[in-house]
Amino acid sequence: MATALDRIRGINSQISVLERQISQVEIEVSMLRHIDDDAQRDAAVSENYDDRAAAKMTHADVIRMNKQMSAMERTRDRLVKKRDWLIRRLAAE
Repeated sequence: MATALDRIRGINSQISVLERQISQVEIEVSMLRHIDDDAQRDAAVSENYDDRAAAKMTHADVIRMNKQMSAMERTRDRLVKKRDWLIRRLAAE
């Protein structure tokens, strides 16, 4: 059976991986927002069907990536709470 310290180390590793992934997603969302801004502006100016379709797709991508990032942040927060609980428990022993 894994000791509390081993579990804390494992959780820290998971948190570290998630933080790197969140950082990467933040960069991707930033780029997607710029692309979406351009697509929305093109659609508003040209009123072309293709431009409107592209604007819908880019906006959907931004929403999807934001949801993905939120889910990753919730998972990270849950792991941090679990780790902190284990640390308190270990300190109390």
